[in-house]
Amino acid sequence: MNYDRTSNPVFRESVFHPQDANAMVMTIDGVIRKSFIALFLLLAGAAFAWTRPYATISEIQGKIVLFSIGTLVLYFVTIFKPDIARITVPLYAIGEGFIIGAISWLAQKHYPGVVVQAAVGTFGVFAAMLFVYKRQIIRPSEKFAMVIFIATVGVAFIYLVNWIMFLFGSSELSILNGSSNFSIGFSCVVCVIAALNLLLNFEFIVRQSKMGAPEKMEWIAALGLLVTLVWIYIEILHLLMKLKARND
Repeated sequence: MNYDRTSNPVFRESVFHPQDANAMVMTIDGVIRKSFIALFLLLAGAAFAWTRPYATISEIQGKIVLFSIGTLVLYFVTIFKPDIARITVPLYAIGEGFIIGAISWLAQKHYPGVVVQAAVGTFGVFAAMLFVYKRQIIRPSEKFAMVIFIATVGVAFIYLVNWIMFLFGSSELSILNGSSNFSIGFSCVVCVIAALNLLLNFEFIVRQSKMGAPEKMEWIAALGLLVTLVWIYIEILHLLMKLKARND
């Protein structure tokens, strides 16, 4: 199975290259430990952002943009310089946590209770996908990986167009921000695509651990899982906000 085409750029065969036989290799337990560390740092960053006093909405939006640029830089540095992942991944997790906390603060301000629902939903999706993977209910074949890759690229393109429109002061795409049946349906589809990416993540990590990827790649694997979990949380939060806006 060729996972060079996995939809998560972190999980690339060229990054997880095999190592010398005498060197420490990547293990599932190691990935789990690094993932818990990254998740803890993300939650710490989110808690910090959540409890900060904000004078205006524009202030928090400005900080979200600033931290988004910073985490994007760290993300690409990690991809192209995996040797320093033990430094960049924790920094990325903290920065991404601040973004999540700030976005959640805004969501909670407009729709009380939505953040807890999104968090519970995210961990529920993770548990469900782990169960599906362990039971091999859905087998992540190469064809399956290609379909998810194409779907993910399509979603990313739509978000990119929306971001460019926002930067140039144009109206954002209604499919992303409206509360129509079509917009809600689109969010549901994106949530499913994000969830299915977890299956590819699990398969790639297991496969690379068996192939003897170097131990330092445990941080890269943890980053890949963190990126997917954040995506799922944001999509579920967005969907819940649309549903609440429609009912108001």
